[in-house]
Amino acid sequence: MADVGRDAQRADLLAQLVAWAGRGQVAPCATWPDAGWTDDDRAQEAAAGLCGGCPALTACRAYGAAWPDETGVYGARTDLDRRPRVGRPKLKETAA
Repeated sequence: MADVGRDAQRADLLAQLVAWAGRGQVAPCATWPDAGWTDDDRAQEAAAGLCGGCPALTACRAYGAAWPDETGVYGARTDLDRRPRVGRPKLKETAA
């Protein structure tokens, strides 16, 4: 079963994209659907570079931050940008 919160937030984002398009400001992801929005890391980086002037950048970035496991570019941030970093904690440096 799909997460109701995710579905509602996604529907809101899509409605914003449609509203902006109705005002003549089409989002880059709608203008260039084959730009690599959900492809590999390198393609996503290139696609994310197209987001700079998007009218829905803030809303899209908020959606991507809320759902980091969602595949693709959201708000000029790739999968790797949005996912929490994991790894070994940094050691505190001590003065010698």
